[in-house]
Amino acid sequence: MAFGIDYSYGSGLTTGQMKAAGVRFVCRYLSYLPNTKCINKAEFGNLVKAGLYVVLVWEDTGQDCRRGHAGGQADAREADRQASALGAKGIPIYFAPCDFDAAPGDQGMINDYLDGAASVIGHGRTGMYGGYWPLSRAFNAGKMTWGWQTYAWSGGNWDHRAHLQQYQNAARMGPAEVDYDRSMKPDCGWWPRPKPAVTAAQHSAASGAGSYPLTDRVKTASGMYRSATRGPMRVKDLLALRNTSAATWWTHTAQNVTPNDLVAMEGLVLPAGWPVYTANP
Repeated sequence: MAFGIDYSYGSGLTTGQMKAAGVRFVCRYLSYLPNTKCINKAEFGNLVKAGLYVVLVWEDTGQDCRRGHAGGQADAREADRQASALGAKGIPIYFAPCDFDAAPGDQGMINDYLDGAASVIGHGRTGMYGGYWPLSRAFNAGKMTWGWQTYAWSGGNWDHRAHLQQYQNAARMGPAEVDYDRSMKPDCGWWPRPKPAVTAAQHSAASGAGSYPLTDRVKTASGMYRSATRGPMRVKDLLALRNTSAATWWTHTAQNVTPNDLVAMEGLVLPAGWPVYTANP
């Protein structure tokens, strides 16, 4: 679970202030231009450069669903154009078709709107922001892939399928008013997008005919086998290659690491968000 914020107007809030507050992702608006609440390319670039993930949400009037299927198509075309101009081509987009307490009778036009959006950018990129009931009904009907639920109009209920939760409005962070959010899934449709998994065969082919992503395995005194990566490699791919789990790999490494290994580890540059445990605070 990661902490994030969303806001309409930054009001001087810097990425340094965000990171100092523990922010890992930022949700920002797209809408018909000109509109001062919308993210621009400079802001998008600054957020990504600072190591923050960016979620994009489209909202025009807050009652966009009332324009139905054709409205969803028009909004998706413009949202996709703006996302590409930011440098985030292909990013999932959350739509806010009903930023109000939508009744069951409104669900038909909400679903039509989402169908329209999906017909333009694809179901796999279509998301929805809303309260518990309209979001859950849209999930049940299979109208989108991504869900961002607000606590508003939700009666204390949370849909476990939602990727994001907005749990507090009108909070202060530095000079700005923001809403608080949390991620509920490893991937919430943000930018940068996760890199696709690389199979052992693909890795071998990219490295050259007959090559293998790990050096030859050497049996150690403990009975464990030691090898090393030949180049950059995701842990997920390593685990799949060796048919093991993160817990097993981590345990075996900790039990068998050598002084020379520790020296090599000291030179590693850890990515943002890497867990660190220490005995002292």
